[in-house]
Amino acid sequence: MDGLEHQFIGLRLRRVLLNNLDDAEAEFAHLRLKPQRLGPGKGASWTASAQLGQLGFRVTSGSGQGRVRGSAPDNAVLMQIDMGSDGPRRVAGRAIDRDDIGVVFGGAEFDLVTARHHRAALFSLPQTVIMDAMVHRVPGAERLINAQAQLVLTGCAAQVTRIRALASEAFGAVDQPFGRHAPRFAYSDILDTLVGALLSPLHRQAAARLEVAHYQRLPIVRRVEEFMRSNLAEPLTLRDLCGVARASERAVEYAFRDVYGVGAKQYLRILRLNQVRRELHAVPAGAAMVTDIAYRYGFWHLGHFSTAYRRLFGHAPRQTRGLVQANYHPYGHSARAARRPN
Repeated sequence: MDGLEHQFIGLRLRRVLLNNLDDAEAEFAHLRLKPQRLGPGKGASWTASAQLGQLGFRVTSGSGQGRVRGSAPDNAVLMQIDMGSDGPRRVAGRAIDRDDIGVVFGGAEFDLVTARHHRAALFSLPQTVIMDAMVHRVPGAERLINAQAQLVLTGCAAQVTRIRALASEAFGAVDQPFGRHAPRFAYSDILDTLVGALLSPLHRQAAARLEVAHYQRLPIVRRVEEFMRSNLAEPLTLRDLCGVARASERAVEYAFRDVYGVGAKQYLRILRLNQVRRELHAVPAGAAMVTDIAYRYGFWHLGHFSTAYRRLFGHAPRQTRGLVQANYHPYGHSARAARRPN
């Protein structure tokens, strides 16, 4: 089997190097992930996954701010915990603290903006397992399962600290997620702590809260972004964007900086650069010149375009088509290599 994989009793561990956005999209296909680069980064990005019984565990580490959209698999519960990022995550436009937990129930969509240097753990369990455990502890707790939105669990720092410790004990340090046998009772210990965190808002004496992630200016961003994506090849002005937003220039700028960390016109340029990259990957070599694709999306100064492209993706646009993927990594092969048949 391609890639590095270890098989222990009840525990399966695997680590994959993410060379680019295509590798990330392929590796997280079960989440229907749509990754997007928002800022430059240096250093390797990787994801390490483990399966212990019905508990799925994945640590992902990356450099460069990015946005990921997707949805939780049907009948699954996803819980994300920060494992050492250099800044806050943003969920649906809202900044969440290091000790907050992102929660998504089966079928619900999520929209996450990472920190510049990010590392997070994602736990996945069947919804029925979570529901059974919750109902046995607190009757009526199953109503939490019906949430069809991104949720943020706050005020449970003690449980988050314990979950981090249990994950490290069960799977090893996040930098070296191999080499240890999972304790026999790791599954039940982690499950109990995750369920305990979910139930903590129902205990009246607890300070924890489980609430829908919401940012008041998010509708402005969503309206403008939809318009941008539909008109990437059109010469859009800030006035056009404000008209779609039905808001002032100042409100639009503040909204985009709060959600994505950049202004509206800069975000439009990032969307166009990501679209150019997708077309360079999709169009066969020789079918279209790099300059043709760049011109199509408004990059009329090719020197500035090449500099911006290299800064965002780490290589020149002409290298995108013929980029050679590294087949070796101390912890495993690239996701692309892992997809090739033996």
